[in-house]
Amino acid sequence: MKTNRCALILVSTVAFLGSVAAPSLAQVVGTTAAEEFGEDVIFLEPEAEAVPEAQPAFVEPVLPDTIPADGQDEPTADEPATPPAEVTETPPHIERFNAGLAQYREGNDELAIEEFNAAIAINAEYAPAYLFRGAAFTRLDNTSAALNSYNQALSIDPNYSAAYLNRGILYYDLQNKDRALEDFDRAIATDPESATAYIYRGLLDSEEGNYQTALEYLNDAVRLDSTNPSAYFHRGLIFKALGNLDMAVSDFTQAINLNEEYAEAFLNRGVVNYRLGSMGDALADINRAIALDENNLEAYYNRSFVLIAQDRPKAALESLNTVLTLNPSYADAYLLRGQVYTSVGNTPAAISNFSQVLELAPESTEAYYGRGKAYLLTSDQQAAVTDFTAAIARNPDHAPSYKGRGDAFANQGNATNALGDYTTAIALDGAYWDAYASRGRLHYETGSYQEAYADFSTVIAANVFDPDVFYYRGVTNALLGNVGGAEMDLEKAGSLYLTNNEAARYRIVLDALSKL
Repeated sequence: MKTNRCALILVSTVAFLGSVAAPSLAQVVGTTAAEEFGEDVIFLEPEAEAVPEAQPAFVEPVLPDTIPADGQDEPTADEPATPPAEVTETPPHIERFNAGLAQYREGNDELAIEEFNAAIAINAEYAPAYLFRGAAFTRLDNTSAALNSYNQALSIDPNYSAAYLNRGILYYDLQNKDRALEDFDRAIATDPESATAYIYRGLLDSEEGNYQTALEYLNDAVRLDSTNPSAYFHRGLIFKALGNLDMAVSDFTQAINLNEEYAEAFLNRGVVNYRLGSMGDALADINRAIALDENNLEAYYNRSFVLIAQDRPKAALESLNTVLTLNPSYADAYLLRGQVYTSVGNTPAAISNFSQVLELAPESTEAYYGRGKAYLLTSDQQAAVTDFTAAIARNPDHAPSYKGRGDAFANQGNATNALGDYTTAIALDGAYWDAYASRGRLHYETGSYQEAYADFSTVIAANVFDPDVFYYRGVTNALLGNVGGAEMDLEKAGSLYLTNNEAARYRIVLDALSKL
């Protein structure tokens, strides 16, 4: 079982840290228990598709390092149990409990369990011994023994908020969300001041997409403990999910101010800065996350998006290489690396990476689509058709795959099939301007000038300033006898080609103008 990063919070008797477990998203990007909260065109290739937005993965919530005691009379970590003033000796069960607590804090869980067992043998009604024994069993991944211990603590004290909280965290780790929710609600009912319980309660709602309700719980957590960096961090994730990016940055910043080594807060603030277009700040934040945790593969993965946006494909590839060194089975990293190789013209490497994705995820529409686009750049147009067809089989509504297959058919001289695929892509996405442009080009090449003019005009009316579209509408206008319209379109195309430093195409435009 994977335990939470700071999963064991015994709020009534002591503040302490739980075991640290490595994260798995995405996703995902990124995936995250704190956010399933699963996009910009970043490649230079004109028809490149948007790469999925960077998504950090947090499998477990990151909770506070210290939790205040709840006012009960049990001992705390810094103040071993002492008897009332009139008692001259510490009760034996308290002595053994304190010995177990010391072993627990040193990470000696098996020795701690022995001491807690000894305390229980002396006084079977001492609930804290069961609670801490459950915590030690949890760190040893003995979940059944841990649950049994928490249950025994609650049978002794049905109002033991810390036991509900820790049992809820264990259920959460076991993906038993219904039982976890019940325990977090009981933890709040028995201790309305438990900020940690509100954090977890909000966490569950966020995972169900109930972001407004989750925000209310996180607001309560911040109100109850304004010095709790985890409360701000998780509220920042909610703001991020709701698209309130400025508030997300503010909360992540507050979490960082309270804990300067909060790697996940730096990472998430970097992702939000990426979405805000602040690439310098994004890179600085993600680099800081890596400095704090050099094995944080999600940080390296997300950094690659920022580097791509900065037009630094070589650096992005290096970051993705690190991801795959840390986790050779990270399919999304192969997918993104394939896209980067495609953008820089390294077609063999792109095809190899997309093929690796398909070994790991045979049903990946995006991998078939990406490999199909790479094959388009080679002489193997039939391989491109095959891959686009496979992508469509897996997602019949994937408009880019119809567009790509239409390109491959056009390259093979199969105008009928190409027109059919372009038309399907447009039917699926009425704002797919590249598909309109490609269909217009094919109409032009097959002599259907009125249809070509209509498609090119649709693209231009959408304020898409593609010089090729203006050029082809210009020569189409000329063929239709509209010399004035042809001249205007060709002059616009020439201006755009000059702006793009495309001298050869500019000269083609000049030649066309001279023939009007």
